[in-house]
Amino acid sequence: MKMILTGALAALMSTSAMAGPLMSEGKIGFAADFAAAPNQFIRTDGTMDGLNVDMCGEIGKRLNLEVEWTNLAFPGLVPGLQAGRFDSLCTAIFINPERLQIMNMISYVQWGEGLMVPNGNPAGISCEAKIGVPESYEACFDGLAGKAVSVAAGGTTNKNLVAQSERMVAAGLAAIDIRAFDSNSEAIQAAVAGQVDAAYLNAPQAAYYIKTSNAPFEMAFTGNAANKLAITTMKDNVELAGMIVKALEEMKADGTYLQIIEKWGVAPVDSFVLNPN
Repeated sequence: MKMILTGALAALMSTSAMAGPLMSEGKIGFAADFAAAPNQFIRTDGTMDGLNVDMCGEIGKRLNLEVEWTNLAFPGLVPGLQAGRFDSLCTAIFINPERLQIMNMISYVQWGEGLMVPNGNPAGISCEAKIGVPESYEACFDGLAGKAVSVAAGGTTNKNLVAQSERMVAAGLAAIDIRAFDSNSEAIQAAVAGQVDAAYLNAPQAAYYIKTSNAPFEMAFTGNAANKLAITTMKDNVELAGMIVKALEEMKADGTYLQIIEKWGVAPVDSFVLNPN
């Protein structure tokens, strides 16, 4: 499959002053914040697990490289990459213009919002939702008119839920009874305790909770307000960025990519774009 590399890739490659794409021969160093399940986390037995452990572990295999992980709190990741402590960030970092100024960013998954409901979806919340088409989710939100829904206060999920409720009121429907809590875990527990009819959350976090707790819940929908996340290298390391894109394309071609995506409840991207606009 053809790699989709946007921007002046050829020029960047020709002007790169790097002696090679990796700090250590035969190894690729990834860094992530392992306090962010299900992106990446450390199990009670000390082993590393998560979406990015699977994804970038497989990338390392495709490149025939030994993977070395650095566990670092999120605020230290970009400075650590700039300081040459590791080759790449594989920590589900959002793409924005400021980061694109200093890093190559390869879009590889989409992280959206979703609704956690009791098994069987007793309220019948449904819609023909399509990622990237906001209006396709409106029927799902309309089904929440007058219902109590928990959400983490102050974040994007809260903002988006309020916006949907205001849209519904303007259309003559009852408002959503929004119950804002200090954290996602408290919003989830409100649903578990039956205090609300549903919980509106970051979809992968909700899916991870359902999977690991075996709680009697399911996702009525996922992928609303999806944002693309990236694997990154330093701006002058275009060669490694191209290698990562090639590995992802191979993974997509043989189905490995979609297996990892489905395992961790995130949405795929149509193509692995380097430095998207």
